[in-house]
Amino acid sequence: MTHDHSLDWGVLSDMDGTLLDTEGTWMQVVEQFARDHDGADAAGLAAAAEGLDLDRAAFLLRERLALTVTLADIAVDLDRRALAAYASAVTWRPGAPELLRGLVDAAVPLALVTSSPRHWVERFAQSVDLSAFQSTVTADDTVRTKPAPDPYLDGAAALGLPAARCVVLEDSLVGAWSAVSAGCVTVVVGDRAQNLPPGVHHVASLSEVDVPMLRRIAEGVTL
Repeated sequence: MTHDHSLDWGVLSDMDGTLLDTEGTWMQVVEQFARDHDGADAAGLAAAAEGLDLDRAAFLLRERLALTVTLADIAVDLDRRALAAYASAVTWRPGAPELLRGLVDAAVPLALVTSSPRHWVERFAQSVDLSAFQSTVTADDTVRTKPAPDPYLDGAAALGLPAARCVVLEDSLVGAWSAVSAGCVTVVVGDRAQNLPPGVHHVASLSEVDVPMLRRIAEGVTL
C-alpha cells in the first residue's frame, strides 16, 4: 500500500444511488406512500424526494398531501416502509466496489456522507462491505442535512482535511448542492446532466472513474 504524500486529499461519497442501488427503492416507497394517501402526482412527489432524509421527505409529503398527522409519524411510517423494501439484498452500483478497492489500495482517506439514518447504514453493511470508510456521517449526525453544507463539512473534518481538498461523489441535485456549498470538488454520477451546480464534474457511471482521475480532479484538472 502506497500513499502519495505530495498531495493531501480525500474522497467523500454519498451512499444511496451513488454507491448502492437503493435510490430507486426509496423513491418507490415515497410514491406508494403518496398513492396510499390519494396523492394526485405520486411520481412527481417521489422525484422531489430524491436525496432527502426522512425528516425532509416527511415535511414534503405532509405539505404536498395536506396531511394532518405529525411529521414524526410520517417519518416513522416511511422508515418502516423503507426497511421492509430494503429487506432483500442491497447491491452495489456498477464500478463502486472496484473504485473503493482502488482508493483503499492507494491509501486515499475515505468518508461516507449520507442522508440515510445510521440504522439504515448498519442494515446495508450486512449486505455489502462498507469497511473502506474511515468515518461515516449520517442524517443522525448533523442538525442540518443535505442540501445544507454541514454533512460534507463534517465529513472533511472527520478526515482532518479542508473541504476544498475533498472530492465528493454524488448522484442527486440535493447532494451536489450540499457538496458545492461546502466548498468541495464535486463529481455527479449518473444520467443527471441538467441543472447541475456550476463547476461540477459529470460522469455517466462510477465504472468510468479511477484513482488517477480523482487525483487529477483534486488537483484542479478539468475533465
